[in-house]
Amino acid sequence: MSTETKQHDVGQSLTGDTLGECPLSEVESLEEYFSQEIGPNGTCRPCQIEPLASLYLEVLDRTEEQAAAQALIEAYDSKDILTIARAMDTIKAGARDEVRVELERLDCFAESFEAKDGEGVGAETV
Repeated sequence: MSTETKQHDVGQSLTGDTLGECPLSEVESLEEYFSQEIGPNGTCRPCQIEPLASLYLEVLDRTEEQAAAQALIEAYDSKDILTIARAMDTIKAGARDEVRVELERLDCFAESFEAKDGEGVGAETV
């Protein structure tokens, strides 16, 4: 029995095939997306910026994009959601193709997230 573990890049299936395109008809810029605090289904959009920025930073670190990672850290230090979102849009636009595709998939993931009934902003707690 082998104890070797195969690592997979974000955006690859377990078979190694590249995943398809984002199913959303249009992925908004992050600045536009985060300018609306509450999504149509009660999703707290500002609550998504921290995990999304962390995932961006993970991709940038893994792909050795130090300047972009530093720019994201500096934007994050501002604690302003739209500044962070704008920085992430700029980083994505200037990234190498393979990095940009990974970042776009993260955007699709964030924008397609839906809060379950009773779990969104304004839901009653028991």
